[in-house]
Amino acid sequence: MRIAFDFDNTLIRSAHPFPLETPKRRFWARLLGKESLRAGIAELAAHCQRQGWEVWVYTTSYRSAGYIRRLFWLHGIGLAGVVNQARHVREVRVRSTKYPPQFGIDLLIDDAPGVGLEGERYGFAVLVVSPTDAEWAAKVKARL
Repeated sequence: MRIAFDFDNTLIRSAHPFPLETPKRRFWARLLGKESLRAGIAELAAHCQRQGWEVWVYTTSYRSAGYIRRLFWLHGIGLAGVVNQARHVREVRVRSTKYPPQFGIDLLIDDAPGVGLEGERYGFAVLVVSPTDAEWAAKVKARL
């Protein structure tokens, strides 16, 4: 199974001040890290990887894939793939904000209700989690 997480407001603070993970590589995080990931993602990603599932990021951000991979590495998480806005524009022909089937993604975790509606319209699985939901990781596990 291939699971993808949205970035802004789902795993990265933008408009909502949710709790953050403590980076596993603290020294490097102080030097290289400008952002931190949402609390719960490290254990959730580890759970997925123990099941043999791939963890991806699918974002409308133009942050580079290298930057995103490095941020996850700082938190001890290896990513199997990254789709940023540049890759989406280059490879996706469906008129949708995100289109996970193009990349073999089975479930997208996102904060935007609009992406949930696009999932219904285009036939892909989306779990919408609120940036204010303290139990978001448990809801993802329950869905998986």
